[in-house]
Amino acid sequence: MMSSFLSKLLTARQAIFTEEEIEILEMNYILHPMEALVDFQAKLKDEKQMEDFGVLISSSLFEHLKKRFSIDESKIADLWLDLFNLLGFGKLNVINLDEKQSVLEIKNCNFAKIYLSKYKQQKQPVCHIIRGVIKNTFERIYGKKFQCKELQCLAAGSKSCTFKVELA
Repeated sequence: MMSSFLSKLLTARQAIFTEEEIEILEMNYILHPMEALVDFQAKLKDEKQMEDFGVLISSSLFEHLKKRFSIDESKIADLWLDLFNLLGFGKLNVINLDEKQSVLEIKNCNFAKIYLSKYKQQKQPVCHIIRGVIKNTFERIYGKKFQCKELQCLAAGSKSCTFKVELA
C-alpha cells in the first residue's frame, strides 16, 4: 500500500518519477537495492564511517529542506520523519521523545532484515547508517551534540531495531 505522504506528494506534483530522474520536493534521488548498502557496510567493516555516511545523508536532506521551505531546522522534524519513512529502511516510530533522551524504533527494519538474511545473525547491532541519520537529525533540530546507540537490532536477534538518543 502506498504511504499517504507519498500519495500527497504525487498529487501535489512534488514527487516525480521519470526515465531521467526521481525527484522529491525538488531534490534528486536514486533508486537502488537496499542490499547494495548492506553489502557496502559488510565490505567496509567500519561502523564509524557508516554512521558518518548516515550523517551526510541527513545533512544533505536538512540543507535542502531549509532552502526549499525557508524554515528553521527545529521545524523540520515532522517533514523529516515522513521523508525517512519513504526511504525504505522501515517505519520509524517515536517511542519516547525528550530533548535529553529519546527512544525510537523500527519494527521491520529492511536494512537489518537483509543483513540477517545475507550474513546470518550478528552479535552486535548493524544499523550504523540509520544511527548516523538519527544522530544528525537530533543535532540539527535541537542545536546540541547527541549520541545515538542502537540498543536492539533485528539482525542481532531482537524483534525490532531500537535506538536511544541522548545528549553527548
